[in-house]
Amino acid sequence: MNPISFTPEVIGGLVGLVLTLIFAYFPGLNVAYAGLKSEVKSYIMLGLLVAAAAIITLLAQQGIIPTTAPVTWLDFGKVVLALLIANQPTYTLLPEAKAVKQAKLARV
Repeated sequence: MNPISFTPEVIGGLVGLVLTLIFAYFPGLNVAYAGLKSEVKSYIMLGLLVAAAAIITLLAQQGIIPTTAPVTWLDFGKVVLALLIANQPTYTLLPEAKAVKQAKLARV
């Protein structure tokens, strides 16, 4: 059995998953986030995902995240893609907390 290789893309996928879980279930934050307009929520999440990708890419370039090949800014695009792929399906599959449902109804 081969060990898991924590490449920048794999780390990006994990960070995308964690961000989704935080915004879906962290008390207080989930309700405040759910009460925002859909466009604002999209911009916030996209901004966080791009920032996370930039941080992961910089950490890999500095050698803090060990990689077998040098990390380029093309890899930054791969990390953004991994973050988006992990984030969006997880968000749609997670059940909403009651407080989040109420915040969404109050938004309308």
